[in-house]
Amino acid sequence: MKQLIQNLKQFLPADVQVTAEEDLLRLMTAQGEPCGIVDIDEKGDLIGFDLQVAPQGKEGSDAHVIAQQFAAAFYPEAAEVIQENYSSQSTVIRLAETDSIHHLPIPSAGLTVEVHDSGFVTAAQLYRNTYTLKDSKELLDAAEAKQKLLAETPVVIAVEDENPVYKLSDQAIGVHADGTVLFTELPPVLTDIEEAAEQQDWASLMGITESYVNYYNEDGVQLWAENTHVENHPIDEITDQVAIRKNEDVLFYSGATPWHKDKRYTEEELKRQAVRFLSAVTEQPLGEWKHAGEQLAPDAAIEDELEPAYIFLFAYTKSDISVVGIEASIHVGIYSGLIRECIVDRVPDAVKDTGGHMLSYEQVKQQLGDLLQLELAWVPLQEENQYELVYVRKDN
Repeated sequence: MKQLIQNLKQFLPADVQVTAEEDLLRLMTAQGEPCGIVDIDEKGDLIGFDLQVAPQGKEGSDAHVIAQQFAAAFYPEAAEVIQENYSSQSTVIRLAETDSIHHLPIPSAGLTVEVHDSGFVTAAQLYRNTYTLKDSKELLDAAEAKQKLLAETPVVIAVEDENPVYKLSDQAIGVHADGTVLFTELPPVLTDIEEAAEQQDWASLMGITESYVNYYNEDGVQLWAENTHVENHPIDEITDQVAIRKNEDVLFYSGATPWHKDKRYTEEELKRQAVRFLSAVTEQPLGEWKHAGEQLAPDAAIEDELEPAYIFLFAYTKSDISVVGIEASIHVGIYSGLIRECIVDRVPDAVKDTGGHMLSYEQVKQQLGDLLQLELAWVPLQEENQYELVYVRKDN
């Protein structure tokens, strides 16, 4: 404890005192006022502290040097500076432990030090976590890893600063030592849509008949209900059976027209209904949409007044390249075949205005490959505090 106090005082202003009260250390001003608490573990090692007064002193100190000196005093294994953020009158520096073979930072082990412009340390937090490193006896080289990533990662179009840009999908994080690509989740397999031979309008696909009335239509909102229901209730008490909301970002359809549990449609029949509806409401050619998957709605097993539904997902593409964040999700009732919900993202003007200026998929892959850089890093496994060696994408 005595040695810890001596080590700590060299990084604090001279008028800040460190006092011990049993197993607790307090920071006190020269006037005897509390100005912070020092946390220590059961072994008497420093966990962290926070000085709650602004120190006075001459500016111009090297925050890096002070942070590394602090680490040498309290956590000598954490010597690698991996992050630095400057804020008003102070610099926050993150240092990490590194492994003995590759000398790479270990994410869970290290410390954060806040160095005031006066040269004093005003806060610190130490992370002495135990960890397991899963190294590999055979490690493919960076060039081979890059080719693996390029081969298996889809190209996408993203809108950044109102401009469309080509990117590799963010779902691909990097490449394992054995050459398999590491994904946050597997990208959907996109397939062409087979347009239904029989076209229908959106209203009939939602169950709207001649007995329904559009009793509200303002500010991009339409509400529909059966005429008898509208005639017998004040407008603020009408339960809308179909609602449509449109704005610059999204088209939203919601339906709760009557249904009966007479039969169950096949998945293929439901998919055709979803395609018909997408064809009726989309503002783009249907061929620019791709089927991206389907699933039974999570609440489909709950038998209540809402009809169980199957959800069909569609991705918008330009020149067969998926556009990030532009999707359609269509819920189709499994007993009625009616559309129960539909959300369609509007395509940004930046993407619509590309016209014929699109590169081919092969050209895009070539350009992205020229820019792609990988670096080795320790990446967390699902098991807590376990890490494996992965070639990860380096920010350009």
